[in-house]
Amino acid sequence: MNPETLNTQFGIQNKISFKAFEHTTIATLKSEQATAVVSLYGAHVLSFTPNNEEDVLFVSPHAVYNEGKAIRGGIPICWPWFNAHPLDKSLPSHGFARISTWSVISTNTSYDGVQLELGLSANSDTIKLWPYQFEARLKISLNDKLTVELTTINKDDKPFDVSAALHSYFNISDINTVALEGLEGMTYMDDVANCDSTQHEKELRFGRRADRRYKAVGTTIIKDANRNIEVTKGGSGITVVWNPGEELAMQMPDLLDGYKNMLCVEAANSLDDTITIQAGKQHTLSTTIG
Repeated sequence: MNPETLNTQFGIQNKISFKAFEHTTIATLKSEQATAVVSLYGAHVLSFTPNNEEDVLFVSPHAVYNEGKAIRGGIPICWPWFNAHPLDKSLPSHGFARISTWSVISTNTSYDGVQLELGLSANSDTIKLWPYQFEARLKISLNDKLTVELTTINKDDKPFDVSAALHSYFNISDINTVALEGLEGMTYMDDVANCDSTQHEKELRFGRRADRRYKAVGTTIIKDANRNIEVTKGGSGITVVWNPGEELAMQMPDLLDGYKNMLCVEAANSLDDTITIQAGKQHTLSTTIG
């Protein structure tokens, strides 16, 4: 649908509106306390800005907006597989959800906020990449916090496995001074050192490349110079913490020096938390940011 049709069918005055942006359409959501922007390409949250504050999410100033290219920043959806495909490395990294155009299912207002629900279903293109019948739904709820819920529904007659992540990029003042709290005592897979370890420090500090998948983490707090950002999650046994560091970032044309002002803290299903969904059943992965 074009933005005019979407506004007619799903727009809510002073709450939810649609407009063309780059190669896609974006939805702007407004609650009493905050504003959010969502791209229908990738069902990708691009912005979450509480009133009178800076954006909580980071989008790279070098991000590329083209069909077939994931947008660098915001909250990309890694689905139905996380990282490289386990059997075929030629398939899109982190799956196809983030490079697909999603449909608007519904919009709604409630006493404390607004909601937008987007959907993606199996079609001839997805079957070539992942041979299952499915429905994926993304519900974005905005009040003083942002909640993103990714629900996978198995529409097939057989079970399938899903690994996924809500790959949240957070806007920070300086990667060299930010700290992440909530990981003390947690075991993790270090994908840089390629080993398992346990964190003993109360706060995780950065300054070099970090790529860790922590197990059994609940709430984490990003402690930045001017504010704290609380990140909670549901339906997830893995929390990914990622910053590429200078050397790798400079090899990424859509990021470059942007690595200094971003930190990813992601609700994920990966490693031994890959989810098997039986025929007719569903699973929801969620994150709440505030």
